[in-house]
Amino acid sequence: MGDLAEVADELAAEGISIAAISVDSVEDSAALAERLGVGFPLLSDPDARVIDRYGVRMKGETLAVPATFIVGRDGTLAWRHVGERALDRPPLSQVRQEATR
Repeated sequence: MGDLAEVADELAAEGISIAAISVDSVEDSAALAERLGVGFPLLSDPDARVIDRYGVRMKGETLAVPATFIVGRDGTLAWRHVGERALDRPPLSQVRQEATR
């Protein structure tokens, strides 16, 4: 998430918004956003409904695997990367490239 914070302003200049989501409570998400100093929303999904809908729940867990989704202006899914492990994330250069297509 810290990596995305580094490019949030750059992507915002391109008209691209970032949001993160986790199973943490609203309060925990707000505290994390403050602690990390991120300038984008950290959304809360304590019932894991969104995580399940996107199919990114870790097997046998209540957590999601790291996943990055790019949604186009028309609301359709333009690109996605779903990690297999906790640290499996796409490089920022790839996210930038996919987001600005």
